[in-house]
Amino acid sequence: MKNILTAIAACASLLLGHGALARELHPVGNVEFVGEYSGGIPKKYGILVLGGSGGGLPTHLAKKFAEQGHAVLSLAYFNAEGLPAELNDVPLEYFEAPKRWLAAQPNTRDDGILVAGWSKGAELALLLASNDRNIKGVIGIAPSSVVWAGILSDWTKVPSSSWARNGKALAHVPFAPPANISNLNDLYSASLEQKNAVAAARIPVENIAAPVLLLSGGLDEIWPANRMAADVCLQRQQARLHCLHINYPDAGHLLDEDFVIGGTTEANAEANSRARDQIRKFLSTIR
Repeated sequence: MKNILTAIAACASLLLGHGALARELHPVGNVEFVGEYSGGIPKKYGILVLGGSGGGLPTHLAKKFAEQGHAVLSLAYFNAEGLPAELNDVPLEYFEAPKRWLAAQPNTRDDGILVAGWSKGAELALLLASNDRNIKGVIGIAPSSVVWAGILSDWTKVPSSSWARNGKALAHVPFAPPANISNLNDLYSASLEQKNAVAAARIPVENIAAPVLLLSGGLDEIWPANRMAADVCLQRQQARLHCLHINYPDAGHLLDEDFVIGGTTEANAEANSRARDQIRKFLSTIR
């Protein structure tokens, strides 16, 4: 288990390192959250952008959406000043203030927002949308269909849930390491075989009123996003709700050549380009 959590921490460090890109977004001050903002074309929905296990501000991901012409709020929810140090029992109440703030900006629509995230941020985006009808669209890159255990730097401790509501940890899937493991995907895939835990921790995506776009890589080395995205869309399709899942078989975890976590640089670059086109098409359908 020590080696597994060390690998998780290494991946988190990789993701966090890319947060230091040159920024076109600007810090938001005098608010109850840690974020950066970039205005877009007036009267479009603002997009709340959520990063993954690296924590901090997801500037790199936010820029993908800023280029689409939408106002974006890049939000940190742990591993930043004034926030929890680790991704463990992060309170869902924290996200209410940034959602309200984004909808209240003068160049965004005030009847709702969009949410977008990758990896743990995609898990979070689906979770938030399942409990908020003011979310008008969800985009998840490498999503999860369930709430997972948190991630702690101290491998001797058993993590709680990633998320909490009203001070209580949400039901979650705990880690269940298999006998043989070659990467984190093996850990998460084996953990999904805990049927009772999975049923209890399933994100109720049938409660999401908005359209959903999910993107995954077939060579994901972190977790089985392809399988979990398919599960999400199956649940929504059974409820006759919109869900589009596109898998890029030769790409890795985040479909981005700057974060090669599975697949080749070239395959991830191609997936990145194609995913941007799909995101553009999806955003154009939301009125």
